[in-house]
Amino acid sequence: MNLKPRRWVIFTLFSLLLIPIVVFLGGWFLAGPYEGNASVFGLMGSIYGDAIAGKSSALVLLASPMLLIFIWKSAFFLHAQITNRARATAGSQG
Repeated sequence: MNLKPRRWVIFTLFSLLLIPIVVFLGGWFLAGPYEGNASVFGLMGSIYGDAIAGKSSALVLLASPMLLIFIWKSAFFLHAQITNRARATAGSQG
Protein backbone atom coordinates (compact mmCIF):
# COMPACT_ATOMS: atom_id res chain seq x y z
CA MET A 1 0.00 0.00 0.00
CA ASN A 2 2.62 2.47 -1.10
CA LEU A 3 0.64 5.58 -2.04
CA LYS A 4 2.33 8.12 -4.27
CA PRO A 5 2.15 11.84 -3.31
CA ARG A 6 -0.47 12.58 -5.97
CA ARG A 7 -2.70 9.81 -4.63
CA TRP A 8 -2.23 11.13 -1.08
CA VAL A 9 -3.40 14.58 -2.20
CA ILE A 10 -6.42 13.13 -4.01
CA PHE A 11 -7.28 10.92 -1.03
CA THR A 12 -6.89 13.85 1.37
CA LEU A 13 -9.16 16.13 -0.67
CA PHE A 14 -11.71 13.35 -1.12
CA SER A 15 -11.75 12.61 2.61
CA LEU A 16 -12.03 16.32 3.49
CA LEU A 17 -15.21 16.44 1.43
CA LEU A 18 -16.56 13.03 2.43
CA ILE A 19 -16.02 13.09 6.21
CA PRO A 20 -18.55 15.87 7.00
CA ILE A 21 -21.15 14.15 4.80
CA VAL A 22 -20.63 10.82 6.57
CA VAL A 23 -20.83 12.54 9.97
CA PHE A 24 -24.05 14.30 8.94
CA LEU A 25 -25.69 11.12 7.64
CA GLY A 26 -24.53 9.04 10.60
CA GLY A 27 -25.84 11.60 13.06
CA TRP A 28 -29.10 11.92 11.17
CA PHE A 29 -29.70 8.15 11.18
CA LEU A 30 -28.53 7.54 14.75
CA ALA A 31 -29.52 10.68 16.66
CA GLY A 32 -32.02 12.51 14.52
CA PRO A 33 -31.84 15.74 12.53
CA TYR A 34 -28.89 18.09 12.96
CA GLU A 35 -29.85 20.92 15.34
CA GLY A 36 -27.58 23.60 13.90
CA ASN A 37 -28.02 25.20 10.52
CA ALA A 38 -30.12 22.17 9.50
CA SER A 39 -28.29 20.99 6.41
CA VAL A 40 -25.17 19.16 5.46
CA PHE A 41 -23.69 22.47 4.33
CA GLY A 42 -24.33 24.00 7.76
CA LEU A 43 -22.46 21.12 9.40
CA MET A 44 -19.66 21.41 6.83
CA GLY A 45 -19.40 25.11 7.63
CA SER A 46 -19.19 24.36 11.34
CA ILE A 47 -16.52 21.67 10.91
CA TYR A 48 -14.41 23.67 8.46
CA GLY A 49 -14.79 26.84 10.55
CA ASP A 50 -13.62 24.99 13.65
CA ALA A 51 -10.71 23.49 11.70
CA ILE A 52 -9.66 26.91 10.45
CA ALA A 53 -9.91 28.22 14.03
CA GLY A 54 -7.54 25.43 15.06
CA LYS A 55 -9.90 23.39 17.22
CA SER A 56 -8.33 19.98 17.74
CA SER A 57 -11.60 18.05 17.54
CA ALA A 58 -12.31 19.27 14.00
CA LEU A 59 -8.70 18.75 12.93
CA VAL A 60 -8.66 15.17 14.23
CA LEU A 61 -12.02 14.48 12.61
CA LEU A 62 -10.86 15.73 9.22
CA ALA A 63 -7.49 13.98 9.51
CA SER A 64 -8.91 10.67 10.73
CA PRO A 65 -8.67 8.79 7.39
CA MET A 66 -5.00 9.76 7.01
CA LEU A 67 -4.34 8.84 10.65
CA LEU A 68 -5.91 5.43 10.13
CA ILE A 69 -3.76 4.79 7.07
CA PHE A 70 -0.67 5.96 8.95
CA ILE A 71 -1.42 3.60 11.85
CA TRP A 72 -2.12 0.73 9.45
CA LYS A 73 1.12 1.28 7.49
CA SER A 74 3.11 1.67 10.71
CA ALA A 75 1.75 -1.61 12.08
CA PHE A 76 2.73 -3.46 8.90
CA PHE A 77 6.17 -1.82 8.91
CA LEU A 78 6.80 -2.79 12.53
CA HIS A 79 5.57 -6.32 11.90
CA ALA A 80 7.95 -6.66 8.94
CA GLN A 81 10.86 -5.31 11.01
CA ILE A 82 10.17 -7.69 13.89
CA THR A 83 9.78 -10.63 11.52
CA ASN A 84 13.02 -9.81 9.69
CA ARG A 85 14.89 -9.41 12.97
CA ALA A 86 13.54 -12.74 14.26
CA ARG A 87 14.56 -14.49 11.02
CA ALA A 88 18.03 -12.94 11.15
CA THR A 89 18.45 -14.00 14.78
CA ALA A 90 17.23 -17.54 14.07
CA GLY A 91 19.48 -17.79 11.01
CA SER A 92 22.60 -16.68 12.89
CA GLN A 93 21.95 -19.11 15.74
CA GLY A 94 21.20 -22.09 13.55
